[in-house]
Amino acid sequence: MTRNRLALVLLALAPAAASAQPPAKPKTDISKQIIGIWEGPYQSDQSPPGGLKLTVARGADGAWQATLEIFSDEAPPAGDVRDFKVEADTVSWAQTVAEFECLSKATLVAGSLKGVAECWQSGALALTAGFLLERKKP
Repeated sequence: MTRNRLALVLLALAPAAASAQPPAKPKTDISKQIIGIWEGPYQSDQSPPGGLKLTVARGADGAWQATLEIFSDEAPPAGDVRDFKVEADTVSWAQTVAEFECLSKATLVAGSLKGVAECWQSGALALTAGFLLERKKP
């Protein structure tokens, strides 16, 4: 009978032991590292290559302030950056560029912002662009 009880106890504990995982590593918060001027190229199969200049600051109230300029032989008009967010090691924002509604997301990797912009028109994905930005000034 003791063996049966031991077996039941072990069976009851097995799922708990199997589901126990080591604690997840906390994600890096890049809130302080992201402030400054970032520049670099972008590339897309749907448009000519060019450059970007992302300027990030924080207001006295702690709100993010960001601008994004696009440089190209045929640079499209770019609206204001909206919904700029920093979550762990990733930044994201929205921006109207020409007739497109663009959503950009980038991760800080080895001191560079590596990201992708997806631009939508009439509810359909119309353009994607990859970019790599280097910090120029704090």
